[in-house]
Amino acid sequence: MSWSPTGEAIIANKGAERIKKGQLNIYLKWLKEIRGPVAQGDLVVVRDNKGEFLALGFYEGIGAIAVRILSRDMENLPNLLRNRLEASLKLRDKLKLDNFFRWIHSEADGLPGLIVDVYDDVVVISSTSIGFDKRLKEIASLIRDVYRPSSIVLRNDTRTRKEVNLLQERGLLLGDKISSIIREGGALFKVDALEGQKTGFFIDQRLNRIEIGDLVSPKNRVLDLFSYTGGFSIHAALSGAQVIAVDESKYAIRRLKENSRLNSVRIMPFQSRVKEFLEKDTSIYDMVIVDPPALAQSRNMIYRATKTYIAVNAAAMERVANGGLMFTSSCSQFISKEALLRIIGKAANLANKYFKILGERGASPDHPTDPNHPWTSYLKGFLLQLL
Repeated sequence: MSWSPTGEAIIANKGAERIKKGQLNIYLKWLKEIRGPVAQGDLVVVRDNKGEFLALGFYEGIGAIAVRILSRDMENLPNLLRNRLEASLKLRDKLKLDNFFRWIHSEADGLPGLIVDVYDDVVVISSTSIGFDKRLKEIASLIRDVYRPSSIVLRNDTRTRKEVNLLQERGLLLGDKISSIIREGGALFKVDALEGQKTGFFIDQRLNRIEIGDLVSPKNRVLDLFSYTGGFSIHAALSGAQVIAVDESKYAIRRLKENSRLNSVRIMPFQSRVKEFLEKDTSIYDMVIVDPPALAQSRNMIYRATKTYIAVNAAAMERVANGGLMFTSSCSQFISKEALLRIIGKAANLANKYFKILGERGASPDHPTDPNHPWTSYLKGFLLQLL
């Protein structure tokens, strides 16, 4: 696949100003004209109305995105890709993240539309860009050279891709290994990069899971809602807590049991919808964790998602002992930190609870935030005391 521009994208004034300020996703509403034999995924020279050079980027033409900006200089883009992979890996090395981490966090690492996650010697690529889709073999080759993994897995099966009619696919790009054992503090987890959700594990909650393990005491009763494969549960159990884990996924519960054996801890799993579990359960817990999936996956889902967040948090609060702790979070980019705080307040009113905020929480530092792209700070959470 060529890295030579096939044409030009002429961007209207507002879009041009956004590029100059560091915006990497240029919307179709700012695209004035495409010049030349340009196909989706081609590299284009981006210019303003006056013909001034602005940047190089991929012409996308999907969903709301016209162009994804790669560089504001006329530089050798294959070298740019390698350089950004190496720079991002160097940063992760500084963060001392053990044997798993997010290597590329899209815009925050200068590669909009590309996610690269590492699980020991298995690397997972996920793209929402036609430009990167067309260069997957080259990306895999660079990753092989820079990191030397045993396998490279493709996870191009996200909801975002489906919504813009991009091909849904998953499979091996290199090697034949699909699972790894990762270390997180004192916990071990088996990650399946092909079968698991997202790219196999929710790397972003790393520090929050470790903190939960530090906060609970032996014999504490802990309820882990939306437990997935047991991230929070394992850390709590390793600290001696009595843990109940709830998830509706048969796969998640099966993996949670495997992870329990891997860590030699006992956890009581329930395969159930959280709503139905909370309607039946009357137990009181010293700690409750509420870590739901992204309930608002688009702007038109915000109202319905907010109602669900309020209901789930209220029911969870009713299960927290007086003076007990609760960690609640949202990974929906369309639910802001301020909106989540309002949700918590409304939930507390419904549950007839008073709460104190013990701190705000976000994603692991291998998910850096780019202020020009607020979604890169999509995960937000609060540690609460309920009274």
